[in-house]
Amino acid sequence: MNAPRRQRGVALLIALLVVAIAATAMTYLAWDQTLAIRRSEDRIGLDRAWAVALGAEAWAAQALADNARQHGGEVDLSQPWAQPQQPQLFGGIEVSGQIEDLQGRFNLNTLVAGAQPVATAVTRYRALLATQQLPADLVAPVIDWIDPDSLASGRAGVEDETYLGAVPAYRAANQPFVSASSLRLVSGYTAAVDARIAPWVTALPGATAINVNTAPLPVLIALGLDSAQAQAVATLRMKQPFATLQQFLASPPLQGAAVDPALLGVGSRYFRVRIEVRLGRLRTTLASVLEVGNGGKVRVLLRTRNTMP
Repeated sequence: MNAPRRQRGVALLIALLVVAIAATAMTYLAWDQTLAIRRSEDRIGLDRAWAVALGAEAWAAQALADNARQHGGEVDLSQPWAQPQQPQLFGGIEVSGQIEDLQGRFNLNTLVAGAQPVATAVTRYRALLATQQLPADLVAPVIDWIDPDSLASGRAGVEDETYLGAVPAYRAANQPFVSASSLRLVSGYTAAVDARIAPWVTALPGATAINVNTAPLPVLIALGLDSAQAQAVATLRMKQPFATLQQFLASPPLQGAAVDPALLGVGSRYFRVRIEVRLGRLRTTLASVLEVGNGGKVRVLLRTRNTMP
């Protein structure tokens, strides 16, 4: 009599085990299906957000084109493109963004022309580093990164022999920067150094002029002004932007200052557009470098997603 009872007990345990295994498998399949659905929804949502970001980029390009046709070559911070924009909501999608004049920054590629350092640009970059309490020795490695030869520029110069000893090894570019973010590869430019200088530099094609109507205070100081003169220029241009470089050079704040007019101007062709799109828990960013050409024609030079050029 005890044996049949034991057999029935074992059979019941096996049945319960089978039910538990089946329930676990069904739960896993249901959860996996839920994740698959969520991944698909996220992909669709991110595609929608990216399409909206590209639309916002096109809107910014049109705004810059309109500005160029209205104001010609002059660019200043009183114009519509430079005004802060409130986030906009479209069908549950939040869009925010801003446009920045990249010619208000110091263009790293102006440091070298052909194979030779440009004295005016070198002086300004050294002064810009000083505004951030960074050593002047950081100038030479950037020159060597850009110039086409493999000869170190003086005591602080750095060429391939240094970079080939890194892990992983690499070489100096020996060509102009495509993006200022590449400055992190240059010897001496640690994360801390890059964080301090990055807001004031850019990488643009050729020898572009610094726009004195949009340059921030550290860049103005790098032109040869002291802090008080730079602040006076910033205050003056908000009331009355400089229509010509001659107006800037003859302005009261510059009296007594020795400012080299080379590579200075009041116009700009290169801008960066930053766009952020939020859709529920999803977020995507777009950063584009735009060039405004003759007649207000705009083209995209560089476009990055969820990074900064």
